[in-house]
Amino acid sequence: MKNKQRFLASMFALGLPMSAHASTVVTFEDISPNDLADGYGGISGWSALGSVGIADKDLGGNGHKALYGHEGMISFDHSPVVFQGTYYKAYAVPQDEFPLVAIELWYQGAMVHNLQYLHSPLGLEWLASGYSGLIDKIYFRGGLEGFSIDDLSYDSVSSVPLPASWAMFAGGAAMLGFARRRDRSAISKSRT
Repeated sequence: MKNKQRFLASMFALGLPMSAHASTVVTFEDISPNDLADGYGGISGWSALGSVGIADKDLGGNGHKALYGHEGMISFDHSPVVFQGTYYKAYAVPQDEFPLVAIELWYQGAMVHNLQYLHSPLGLEWLASGYSGLIDKIYFRGGLEGFSIDDLSYDSVSSVPLPASWAMFAGGAAMLGFARRRDRSAISKSRT
């Protein structure tokens, strides 16, 4: 029983994880063509991508629809997030512009990572983020005729409030201390 109490006290002292993740995949399947509004998929700034539309996609990706745009920045409504990646295709990229910096990841006003588009496949191809840090905005670039994306995937990050985690740590440390103190007094009583 004492070992169980000591184990529980030590687990409480370590506290809970500082963040929890909830995955989101923006598929564009559940909206009508040209009916994209701020807030869709937990993202704002869709109109900043210029001539944005939802259309039947060409090759690659998943589902039947994809987003088409030219260039611009979107922001996450409940940032920060961890960006996982998206299916992507740039249209009419001059050969001398490869590799193209297709996607820039931003956090608190600074670019923190970019994803390069290395060649021009026939259809959309998966561009994995390769970056596990936090972001709050994404800047998309395309070729001379824009770009398409599908299945934009990200994890929402919700932090445990810092005062609560400190209180949990202090409470767990106190419980661990009391458990050790009680064990020491029991040992000293058994010796007498």
